[in-house]
Amino acid sequence: MMRRSESTPLWCQFLLTGVVSLSLLPLPLQAGEEKQIILNDVPTVILDAIQKQFPESDVISANIEIEDNGDEIYEIQGTLKDKRKFEYDTFANGEVQEIEVEFPEYMVPEAVMKAIEKKLPGFTPTYIEASHSKSMKVISYEFEGMMGDKKLDIDVSADGSKIEIADS
Repeated sequence: MMRRSESTPLWCQFLLTGVVSLSLLPLPLQAGEEKQIILNDVPTVILDAIQKQFPESDVISANIEIEDNGDEIYEIQGTLKDKRKFEYDTFANGEVQEIEVEFPEYMVPEAVMKAIEKKLPGFTPTYIEASHSKSMKVISYEFEGMMGDKKLDIDVSADGSKIEIADS
């Protein structure tokens, strides 16, 4: 049985217990933060949409990210039948924000690769993913790679007309 101290008023003990209990609760996510979740916590509408979009895929992991505007985005990671990675980003109601799919270099249009070589001669890609709309139209490409001994991330428009160096 817990004893209460004779020198500490009972109301102080209750207040202290409440403060300690509240400090143990997880804080809500802030913009830009993400939290891994178990697949059972992903809304069924999202998992059904992924199954419809990629029927022979394997869903591996999931997390929730809070956007700068406060929107909650479910990011579902998995692999396609051909073992390429994908990330399916969606709102809780199933509305697609973006679908990212790993691309080997041979799948990237020649115009995009030539534009990169012109703007960043010597850039060597190590990982490429294509960002798609819900209809699976490529919106842009994201490249990770090396420029000499420096790691570089670049974003390239679908036609290669716009190239931006991203934060690395």
